[in-house]
Amino acid sequence: MKRGSLPSTRRPLATTPELAEHYGVPVKTVRYWHQTQTCVGPLMFRVGKHLRARWDDIEAYDADQAGGRNAA
Repeated sequence: MKRGSLPSTRRPLATTPELAEHYGVPVKTVRYWHQTQTCVGPLMFRVGKHLRARWDDIEAYDADQAGGRNAA
């Protein structure tokens, strides 16, 4: 493998618009989740000035939310 190349199994990091589309919320809401650090939404971090998330973290957050539902 060449230096700097990614393994074929690694997925690109999710962008803010992708997170917003995934959750069906405005981009501003995704940024708010990160700024307030209220544990809402998946783990997000900065890459330079850009906000990113790993798809594995997104899927883990989604699974955690689905598993935490109470029967009505």
